Parts: sequence; structure tokens; C-alpha cells
Amino acid sequence: MPLADYLQPLLTQAATRHCRLPVLLQGDAGPLLQQVLALVAQLQPEKLYWLGDHAPVNSTALQAGHNYQLLGSECDMLIINAFNGFNADLIAASAGCLKAGGLWLLLAPPDTQWCQQPNPGHSALLPYPLNPQHYQGQFTRFWLAQLANGPLLNLILHDNKLDTRRQLTLPDYIAPSAVAAPYASNGQQHAVAAIVKVVSGHRKRPLVLVADRGRGKSAALGLAAALLVKQGKKRLAITAASPHAANTAINHYQQQVSDTPGLYFIPVDQLLSEKPDLDLLLVDEAAALPTTVLKQLADNYSRVVFATTEHGYEGTGRGFQLRFQHYLEQTQPGWKRLQLTEPVRYQQHDPLEQLIFQSFLLRQPLIAPRYQPDEPVQLRQFQAEDWLAAPVQLAAVFHLLSQAHYQTQIKDLAALLDNPKLSVFAIYQHEQLLACALLSHEGELEPELCQQIYQGKRRVQGHLLAQSLAFHLAQPHLATERLVRVMRITVEQSLQRQGLGSLLLAELASSLKHQGVNWLGTSYGVSPTLLAFWQQAHYIPIRLSHFADNASSEPSLLMIQPLLANKDIAEMLSDAFGEQLYHCLPEYPATLDFKVLRKLIKPAGRAMSETEMTQLQLFTAGQRPYELVAGVLLNWFNLNFQRTDVASASVLAARLWQKQSWQQISQRFNLAGKAACINVMRQGICD
Repeated sequence: MPLADYLQPLLTQAATRHCRLPVLLQGDAGPLLQQVLALVAQLQPEKLYWLGDHAPVNSTALQAGHNYQLLGSECDMLIINAFNGFNADLIAASAGCLKAGGLWLLLAPPDTQWCQQPNPGHSALLPYPLNPQHYQGQFTRFWLAQLANGPLLNLILHDNKLDTRRQLTLPDYIAPSAVAAPYASNGQQHAVAAIVKVVSGHRKRPLVLVADRGRGKSAALGLAAALLVKQGKKRLAITAASPHAANTAINHYQQQVSDTPGLYFIPVDQLLSEKPDLDLLLVDEAAALPTTVLKQLADNYSRVVFATTEHGYEGTGRGFQLRFQHYLEQTQPGWKRLQLTEPVRYQQHDPLEQLIFQSFLLRQPLIAPRYQPDEPVQLRQFQAEDWLAAPVQLAAVFHLLSQAHYQTQIKDLAALLDNPKLSVFAIYQHEQLLACALLSHEGELEPELCQQIYQGKRRVQGHLLAQSLAFHLAQPHLATERLVRVMRITVEQSLQRQGLGSLLLAELASSLKHQGVNWLGTSYGVSPTLLAFWQQAHYIPIRLSHFADNASSEPSLLMIQPLLANKDIAEMLSDAFGEQLYHCLPEYPATLDFKVLRKLIKPAGRAMSETEMTQLQLFTAGQRPYELVAGVLLNWFNLNFQRTDVASASVLAARLWQKQSWQQISQRFNLAGKAACINVMRQGICD
């Protein structure tokens, strides 16, 4: 029986039950692709998405790295050709685009062949010198085992004959609660009402609309905009990471008021530069935007709705929750959060959604572990080859890592299984995971290669610490040594501030020292709290990036801890860094927190003369202008910055060290001009 004839009645059934049909089709590539192309020709889907090689001319070929371009888009058929590799991130992200009644078709070799071949689709996960064309990781084997336990129709094509390896029973259709048009669910109707209230309610009370894919949140934006225009509001704008991401909202708006302009797409950079006066700003797929941009939008506009997907395969969705929502708590405590849970693109028990959630470990555990400080804990180390025999532990580690970090993606799960240079140290008590750290084993590079990195002629993948030591810090010989970088460390949220993170760092340092590791390192978006944590664990700062990270909004700080290495080298690098930071501070992000700065910087200072002290006293008494004592003030501050109160020191550092203008300082610290800035300085000196 041809594949099309086999699947047609099942697709009809899937449409009736308002769900998608997930199919794994295995066999030899040539005959299988012929069957699939015949299937496409017979079914003629209106919109076909294709991942992998041999995309037909009438399809949209999806590319890795463009996951956010899929947000808000829809298709009738989604085909994944995994014969020459696959990208797990793209598979997870694209699944949400498929509409009810649609076919999700995964094409792959037979099990044994598939597990034994390399996956070039994950080449970006492999460190130097591994060759992605030859290296065989563990993720394919893991994912195949997950698929085998999920809701999936598995077919085998052999000698042009279809055999059913595993059947799939589609879920019964349960009609959702009745809701008046144009709404697709009660939740969507409530969301529209909440969006409208943002315009009529108090200022500076933004709404955050959160949902998994297919819940109708983008449509809710468009429906609400149409309702507001009918009520007389004319200044509505929508923005997103790309115009394409706003299409769903704009289409639903136009369906309601096709002949009335009122909702316009405005790029983010234009919004921030021109600051147009708006009745309401809608931000769709907000998690795709840098946290710094989201903060500026919240600051500049008094009536804003942020809609976003927070699930793991959306990448920076966790950053939205961990960073941006925390910022709203601090600056606009009246903000509201509304979550849509009922799917509208397909039914609640859709098998494809269940399959994606299950096979990529996207379900979060409901039970938090308990910790008894007076009872012993166990330290365990996992390598890539250990996870296949420990799927429960893998799921727990991945969930914990995703809860605590703002950039978790499916590729991070794949890296745990495919990258042999990654390991996990974890603390357990009574078989409960309490805390874990993700480590990258780096260095041991050839001396000639280290010299090429130092000279800027080469870059190598998967050796961030080694490369920074060789290139940025001009220490190529250190890249030849055994290095380990702590990529992430996390403690179960309910157990934080009980010393588990510090305990984990101490235990893994001791273990790695016995394993012959020379240096431990870490790089993270620096904040006062995190800096204190790492310094308490005996890590030494040696480099600060010149740009703020998009997701964390902070520059990255590189720190090291000597294990078997000479501590004097670390101290030398730290001293040189502190001095360089002082002399070149204007080249670093202007918003660098002084609480961080004062722990890193090493300014030059000399003893002050009696005349200089008199000049300073006259300045504090208002009897000398700033311009006449700027040099004296700089020398005094270099000697006393650690003892000056943070508010005054922040202004002094901005002017004297960062060389910022009075206007910049006034805006940054909410002060009323130059005179107010100088008064803050004087207060710091008097204290």
C-alpha cells in the first residue's frame, strides 16, 4: 500500500479529533524519499515545512539557528529528513507550528544504522578536535529510546512494503467549553479583557501574557487591538524580534477591522530611538528580545503587554522569567501575569505535543526535594556515556539546569549526551538531586595551536577558558594545561541560601584536583551577589568583557581558581586586570554596577598633601568649583573608594573613572542636573 493511502484515513481521523499525527518512517533513504514525495504530491498540503536534505520545491526549508522565525507561523505538514543528521532544537521549535489534522513525519534509517552514524546537525556542540562527520554521540540513541515510549506511529518501509512496527491510538475529541466568536477559548477571552484593561487601568502596570505554543496568545493580541480601535484608540503598535513574529497578531486584527488602520508594526530600534506616543504597546514573543531591550521598553512606555513562550525549546524564555520578570518586580510591582493553558491550535491531549514534551524532557517535576543539613550528602559525577543508563538522573539534571539558567535549549540536552568533554557534578541526599554543576573540560591544546590562538590566527570550538587565557590574557602556555570551566551551577530553588552551592564547588574542586586538573574557571554575567559567591569559593577575577550579554544584561566576568597550578600566576593576572580596568574603564559598559566595580578595580593613588586636603574641604563647602579640584578629587577617590557610601561612590566613579557627562550621570542616577550630581559627590566626601 502506498504511504499516502495508508496515512490518509488516519489524517482524516486526526482532523476530526483536532490533533496532529506523529509518524516515524524508517527504511532505506532512496525508496523512502520516493514514497514521501509521492505522499506530498497526492495530499498537496497548503504549507509544507521541511527539515533536512532534499526539500521539495514547494516546501519551506527550515534552517538551524532561525528558531524564532517560526514563532507565530503555521503549517499543514512537517517533514524531518534525519538521514544525514538532524537538529534537535529545530525539531522541537518547529513542532508547535503544525496545525490540527496535520502530519508530523520523521524519516530515519533503521534503529541500528541510525544509532551508529554521526549527526552533523549537532556539529556546533562538539569541541575541538572532534570531527562531526565521524564522531558518534549518544543523543540519537537516547532520543530513539524516548520516541519508542511516546505516542507515535512507527512504520517500516522494506522492499517497498509498509509494515507497522507500532500503532498509535489517537485521543478522543473532547469539545472545549463554548465560547463566543471570535475567541477560540475561555482563556483567550480572558486574555483579551486583561489586555484591554492595561489601557484603561493604572499606568505602569504591564501585563505579561505567558503560554506554551498553540495557546492563542498572539491571536489574543490582535483581537484586543481590534477591540481597542473600535473603542476609539488609534495609537497602537506591536513589536517583536522580526516582523514575521508579529504576523499572527496583525492577521487577527485585520480579520476584525479590515478597513481600519490602527495597529502598526514598529521595529524595536525605532521604538527606542523615536519613542512615539502610544495608547498601548504590544510586544510579541518577548523572550526572543534581549533583556536590556525589554527593560527599556518597560521604562519608556507606561502601557505595555509582553506576550511570550517560556518553554525550554524557546531558548531565552527562561531569561525572560529569571531576569526580566524580576526587574518588573523591582520597578513596576503592580505588573500582572496571566497564563494561557488550553490549546487552540490542537486539542489538550494532542499526541505530538505529548511526544515532544516527553522525548525532549520538557516536563517539569512537581515535587521539590527536601534537604536535611545534619544528614550526609553524596557527590556524583556523570559523563556523556553514563546518561543512557541513568535516564531518570538525566531528566532531573536537565530540569534543574533549565530552571536556573536563562539560555537553556534542547541543544543543551543534546550536548550532555553528545559532547564527551562535558561532565556533571551533582549533590544527592536520599536519592534526591539537590544541586548540580555543568563542567566543560578544556585545554591540553598543542603549543603551536596555542600560539596561533594568541596571534589571533585561530579559534577553536569548545575551549572558552583556554582561548581567553591564550588570546585575551596573552598566556598561551596556560592553554596547554588541563582546564575545567564551570558552565553552570544551580541549586534547587527551595533549597537555596543553605550553603549547597558552596559545598558543591568545594567538593568538585577537591575531586578535580585529584584528577590532575590544573585550573578551574568560570564565566558569567556579573552581579554583586554572584561575584561575592564566586569570590567566597576562592575564584579570582582576571577579565571582564567589553559588552553586556544580551540575555543577562551584564558583562561577563572570567574568574579562575588554581588547583595544581601556581597561585602567583592567578594573582598576577588579577592585578594586571584590575589596573587595566582602571585605565580603560570608559571602554566597558557604562552601567557597570559600582558594587561590582569596587571589587575588581585597582586604581593608582598617592598620599595627599595638606594643600590638597584643604582644596577638597573648600570643594565640599561649596567654595571651589568641580573643575578646579577634579584631579585632587580623583586622587582622593582612588584612595577612599572602598570607604565611600555606594550612592556617592557610584556618581564619583561615573564621572572620575568612567568619564561620563553630567547629562549621562543625571539620567543614569535620576538626578536633576550637574549641581545635584556635585551635591551627591560632596556628601560622600563629608561622610
